[in-house]
Amino acid sequence: MLRDPESRLRLIALLLIALLLLIVGQLVRLQLFEHPRYVVEAKQMLERQYSLPAAPMGKVLDRNGALLVGNLPVFEVDAYLERDDETATVIPELAVVLNRPELELQAALTFQESYTGTHLWAPLARDVTSDTVKQVRAMDLPWVTITPTWKRYYAEGALASHVLGFVNVEGYGYGVQAYQWRLLYTPPELSAGVISGQNKPLPEEVARRSNTPAPGVTLRLTLDRTIQAYIEGELDKALLEYKAEAGTIIVMNPQTGEILAMVSRPAYEPTRYADYALTNQVGLFVDPAISKTYEPGSVFKLIPAAAALDSGLVDTNWTYEDTGVLEYGGVVVRNSDRSAHGVQNLEGLLARSLNVGAATLTTRVLGAERFYKFVTAFGFGQLTHIELANEAQGLVHMPEDWDWQDGFLATNSFGQGIAVTPLQMATAVAAIANDGVMMRPHIVAERISPDGNSVKIEQTPLGQPISAEAAQTLTELMARGIETRMKQATVPGYRIAGKSGTAQIPVSGGYDPNHVIASFVGFGPLPDPQVLILVKLDRPAIDPQLRWGSQTAAPLFQRIAARLFVLLHIPPAE
Repeated sequence: MLRDPESRLRLIALLLIALLLLIVGQLVRLQLFEHPRYVVEAKQMLERQYSLPAAPMGKVLDRNGALLVGNLPVFEVDAYLERDDETATVIPELAVVLNRPELELQAALTFQESYTGTHLWAPLARDVTSDTVKQVRAMDLPWVTITPTWKRYYAEGALASHVLGFVNVEGYGYGVQAYQWRLLYTPPELSAGVISGQNKPLPEEVARRSNTPAPGVTLRLTLDRTIQAYIEGELDKALLEYKAEAGTIIVMNPQTGEILAMVSRPAYEPTRYADYALTNQVGLFVDPAISKTYEPGSVFKLIPAAAALDSGLVDTNWTYEDTGVLEYGGVVVRNSDRSAHGVQNLEGLLARSLNVGAATLTTRVLGAERFYKFVTAFGFGQLTHIELANEAQGLVHMPEDWDWQDGFLATNSFGQGIAVTPLQMATAVAAIANDGVMMRPHIVAERISPDGNSVKIEQTPLGQPISAEAAQTLTELMARGIETRMKQATVPGYRIAGKSGTAQIPVSGGYDPNHVIASFVGFGPLPDPQVLILVKLDRPAIDPQLRWGSQTAAPLFQRIAARLFVLLHIPPAE
């Protein structure tokens, strides 16, 4: 026991010194050894990563500069809650302002038992207008954040919906916008800085970081808004007239590959893509012109005819005996009218659309190796690389494939057993119209950067599958066939070349006995074709005797061609 005062003073001094050493040790630990960790934690409390306001996406214009897709300024309303924030009293009023069900909003603003943090972020509304934002701000809710952003605006509504397409919040979509999204859209820039109590960067922080993203690149398309609208109206009328389930029309300049119009039905409204997704109608987004394949039927007879002419194996004097039936590779080929037509030349083969004649060309004149060399040269079974998302490459069975059958050489000659897209078929026939030179089809004419600099898209030849001489000979044969046996496709004052097709539809176990695909592809005016038009009607349900391509697609082609020559200021020859 320490009884004297001096001993007690020494003990107290020792205790104070020990306590002081403990404090000094803690200060040394905090200031020297653990200082970096606390600096990081302090920054995390004061600074957070945030997104600067998004830049507007690039516009989409038609070939003449008319706006097709632009931007509307909208806002996103979010909540950033602390556990002690009071929300119950304002939920009814906020639900009315944001046009959301009260129970739904209450659930979004409620901390769940499983949530262990002290903060809750919840999205409250998207695509909010400035009038609604004013009402939200008037409520003066410190836990509500308002972020300006942009919404896509379609100036012509559903016009050219498959071509224009859309892109969702995940960056996936369809059409030219999905294909060119990296040019159209500049992602918001992420930065870090001091934030306010509402989880927003302080004004001085935003001012200090003025390098906001630049607007996206503007695209000027090859589409003509007027022609596109006219074609859409004509296709809608034709579907009603012929009671067809669907259809596609492509209008192309065969000399440049420019797409002037591309229409498919059924279509959709791009602004409502989320509604279609919720109701399981995503199939509407797929563009039949580039993404769906079909067996082209008799339109394809132009390919073996072109191959035989270019190879020098036939000319306009060539003939064969049409007996109405030809057997090859275990397949029996018959003419569509089930008749024999006696001695026929190349003009008769095309004008009468004789299956036996086309099969004669591939099996007895060309042979598999030569025929499929031309099929490949014309681009079938390959992508055209048009600037649209989700293009299909079609299907061609080649002799070296494991599933090849000898009978394909006969059936492929008249477009059966081979799958193409409407764009592939239009591009191939455009090569015949363009003296044998096949141009890459394109939908983008020019890219314009935010600073005004522009890059015009060059016209690109894909090759020359046949010579100019062979192309001109075949064009003349096509024109004579129209003039002698298909006057319903002729346009007074203009000379036209074309070919109709009526294709069976493959189903499990064979072909649909009740439905067909009617088509017609033609170009003009001759001798300087400036317009190619492909018409395709799926399952016309009118009288079976009147559903042929020559009776449905050909008259529709005629109406369109007659109007387009006027719209494009192409004078008649007569």
